[in-house]
Amino acid sequence: MNCDICGRQHQAQRLPFLCAVDARNKLYDKRLAHARALIENENLEKQIDALLASDPSAKNSAAAQRVRIDDWRSDQQRAVRRTDEIIAQADRLKADVEAAREDIKRRKTLISRRKSDLASASSGIAARRERQLDDVERSISMMTFKWNRSYDSMAATRGFLCMEAARLYGLRRLKKGTSSRYGYEVGGIEIPDMSSLNALSPETISTSLSHMTHILMLASHYLAIRLPAEITLPHPDYPRPTIFSLASSYSHGEVPFPGTSSLHAPAPESRQVVHRPRPLFIEKPLPILSKEDPQAYIMFMEGVALLAYDIAWACCSQGVPIGERKSYEDVANMGRNLYNLLIGNQLHSNPAGRIFSTSSGSSSPQNKPDDGGLDDLATAGSLMGRQAHGTAHDFLSDIVTRSFKLHNPKMLCDWMKSKLNSEAPMPDWEMLEDDAWAVDEQADKVNSAKGHTRSTSDGTTFGVESLATVKTALDASRAEVGALPRVERSTEKTRSSGTNGWTKLKSR
Repeated sequence: MNCDICGRQHQAQRLPFLCAVDARNKLYDKRLAHARALIENENLEKQIDALLASDPSAKNSAAAQRVRIDDWRSDQQRAVRRTDEIIAQADRLKADVEAAREDIKRRKTLISRRKSDLASASSGIAARRERQLDDVERSISMMTFKWNRSYDSMAATRGFLCMEAARLYGLRRLKKGTSSRYGYEVGGIEIPDMSSLNALSPETISTSLSHMTHILMLASHYLAIRLPAEITLPHPDYPRPTIFSLASSYSHGEVPFPGTSSLHAPAPESRQVVHRPRPLFIEKPLPILSKEDPQAYIMFMEGVALLAYDIAWACCSQGVPIGERKSYEDVANMGRNLYNLLIGNQLHSNPAGRIFSTSSGSSSPQNKPDDGGLDDLATAGSLMGRQAHGTAHDFLSDIVTRSFKLHNPKMLCDWMKSKLNSEAPMPDWEMLEDDAWAVDEQADKVNSAKGHTRSTSDGTTFGVESLATVKTALDASRAEVGALPRVERSTEKTRSSGTNGWTKLKSR
């Protein structure tokens, strides 16, 4: 394209516009028209000023007119701005409406898709729900079955451990001769019953109780149960076993051994409760202990009653029958209850016990071990090792333990003391020292030297009365009655072997 004025050829890169002269010349007409309009406007202003100067009222009207015109212009500008704002607001509303329409359209599409998905998922939902419920119930049943089977295995293992520990400790049952009565021993020492405590030595009683406490605590550890009466086994600075009462069990701190100084002696003004454990040992025979130290005798009997209560409670917790729970005889029969708990019950209920139930020890016609013949346990349910405090499965709760309904240990202790008092032998003889027989010996020598004899009404002649003649008379009367105790002959041989004093019958 060429310049319209000078005809110069157009060049897009170097000369894209008209030349300066041509552009100035082309703008002259418009500039002249603008100058003309300015001259006319100035002439009109001069005329208006002249008119206003010649007429004041016209001047005021012109000023008012100018003010009014300015108001109109401002109103026009405000209306224009308001119109622009309204138009902009309308445009925004139109945009929002369009966006809302697009969102509604999108949501309708999404809802329709979800409806189709829901319709496809709802088809056969009842069958799927039933199938899922069946799967969940089946898995729960399987887990319950595995849990029960694992716990049954654990219970059998607990019972087997208790039985093997009892066998290793030497707990067994002995048949006494041809009678139906049985005796029990642990560690090679016979477990005493209530009727024979007065006749046994302190060492036998203490050793037997010590063995029973050891095996009972080991069994309670295997069975994960906590005995109602706390037992303290021997440990450093505590040489003998003891047992606490039901009220003070598991609610005390470190307690010193009975008879020793307290570890933490309370102040005289303090009201701290001192827990006294009951000893499971004695150092004197029971008849002598009851006379010389009644308080120690009572404490020992309470300890024996608490131990018997623990054994009976353990039997009840494991479903082992002890006979009549209201009978003191059955509760106090510690040997039978301990044997039935650890060995006898499992010979019928525990498969491991039946497999490994081999008799141990030597047998004799008088004392032979007997592991079978537990007819009273043949029909008992197998609860050994199931009820425990250490597992959530078959937890041994307080509600279950309250249903045992055993006698209170204090009542059992009173029964034991009355039993021992009734079984105590009558004082038919007494021990005398050598000085007490000095007068009688001198009289015997004088009578022997004089050949003194005494005849009865039937003509029978007796020599000097002595223990030998008394023994002969007692042997004859025993053969007829069979109820009097045996009195041994007192000779010089027995006197030299350690007999302190002579034996003299008391007059009835």
